[in-house]
Amino acid sequence: MTIRRYATFAVSATILAAGLAATPSAAAPASNEPDPAKLAAGTEKDPETGKNRTYLVGQGEDVPAVLGVTNLGDAPVDGLIVHVRVLNDLDFTKKYENCWYAVDSNQESAWCEFDEELAPGASLAVTGAGISTKPDARAENISSIVHRWVSKEYADAQGGVQVLADQWAGQGTKAVRGTESPLALTPPSGPLGGLGGPIGFAGVKLVTPPTSEPTASPTPTATPSATTAAPAPASSASLGTPGGEGGGLPVTGGDTATVAGVGGGLLLLGGAGYLIARRRRTRFMA
Repeated sequence: MTIRRYATFAVSATILAAGLAATPSAAAPASNEPDPAKLAAGTEKDPETGKNRTYLVGQGEDVPAVLGVTNLGDAPVDGLIVHVRVLNDLDFTKKYENCWYAVDSNQESAWCEFDEELAPGASLAVTGAGISTKPDARAENISSIVHRWVSKEYADAQGGVQVLADQWAGQGTKAVRGTESPLALTPPSGPLGGLGGPIGFAGVKLVTPPTSEPTASPTPTATPSATTAAPAPASSASLGTPGGEGGGLPVTGGDTATVAGVGGGLLLLGGAGYLIARRRRTRFMA
């Protein structure tokens, strides 16, 4: 019995070893293999500072970023792939048929394939890549465009550009191919900056129109109008005028009693004089 058991264990071990030997060596991720091409990502230089240019754009505008690559190797590179990533308020608003697009939460990515050959020391670039700011974009949600360049040889070793794009899609989704005319790869208009490795950054800054603060309307001030002084009402008894009418001055206050007393006394004197004169005439006539 013991011999039979050992024999059974030996057969099982042989079968297990054969199965492991039959397992493909690709069990290790192929993405760990380095790219044989020596590519460096770059973008335009600012002519004033000599540093990488930052692209100033408004809300809902295309970003004219130059995403370039230079061959730092000694051999030509036949076929190129660029992986472009944007976040938050940057979107891919144009989707080209030579690119595969994936979305994962607030990140969008595009994997674009080109057949061009890149000679040693030469540079090529795409302009814009179909990226725009959102119509309601906010400055704090705009940062930069990330682009990574690899050779077509490297991408094919990973299963192709579509397989690479699917790895960047959100859970339960897949990358979708664009439908517009192919994205073009052309020589840049000037030297590229920031060449240090296959991953590069193109800065983007949102420029919003200045918000004019409402100016307070001046408070209307009342213009003093010429006021006509109303004449003081004339007293009902004015000097020299019957009934208080006419141009005499009004008599008011304590002077009124004085004038009335004087007038009354004169009236009595006048009456007495009249009576005396009348009596004298009567006596003379008799």
